[in-house]
Amino acid sequence: MKFKSCIFVVKINMRLFMPRILFTLILSFSFIGLLSAQGSRDNITGGFGWGMIYAENAGIYKYMEFKLEPTFSLSYSKELSERFDLRATAGAQMLNSGEFRPLNNPIIIQWGDNGQAYYFKGVGYFLDVMPVYYFNPNTSGGVGEPVNFYFGLGLGAMYSERAQRVMRDGVLENGMYVQGFVERSTQNTVAAYVPLKFGFISNFEYEWDLGLEVSSMFLTNSNVDGNNMQNKLIYPDVMVNFQFIVRRYINR
Repeated sequence: MKFKSCIFVVKINMRLFMPRILFTLILSFSFIGLLSAQGSRDNITGGFGWGMIYAENAGIYKYMEFKLEPTFSLSYSKELSERFDLRATAGAQMLNSGEFRPLNNPIIIQWGDNGQAYYFKGVGYFLDVMPVYYFNPNTSGGVGEPVNFYFGLGLGAMYSERAQRVMRDGVLENGMYVQGFVERSTQNTVAAYVPLKFGFISNFEYEWDLGLEVSSMFLTNSNVDGNNMQNKLIYPDVMVNFQFIVRRYINR
């Protein structure tokens, strides 16, 4: 009789404790999953800022004369390891050569004789993929840095549309523009490019962070400005921009 009573007590105790044990296990796994998610860098980042283009007709760079135009981007990053992410970015940058040279400048006549634009205005749409390296990433169980620094190098493609002007049959006499006409047209260019990015991001350790990023896009040709007669130190056109960024983590 005592043996049966013990079995009965054990059954009652197990019925009482099973829900508690199950609840404890669920809570433990949930807590472990939460800790894992809190450490993830997977994110979506939006940016807005200003950019310029290093091109034949887009400025007089030794005097720091060039146009700054708006630019924006949206990117997705997937954490691969403690120091590396894989990042895809899409965006656009406004392009404007400005009008820093007067029509009586001999180089404008020379460009026109070769069918090259002296002025353009448009937009470049870009898409690139790159691995991103973090110099001082957060470590599991450690105290995070106030700011994280990173660097990226990848490969991308750009499509640009522009309205351009070419000086046709231009003639100068005694430094005066006396003859010629301006040919206006709309053109587009497709080019591969090598993106280079450097930035820093805050480390609030919550769902949102803020930062600043500088990007350079080294194009594989010199046609984005409608002018491929080299008038700069390097042949390819280069687009440069800096953006203020807002980052939203996906799994935190």
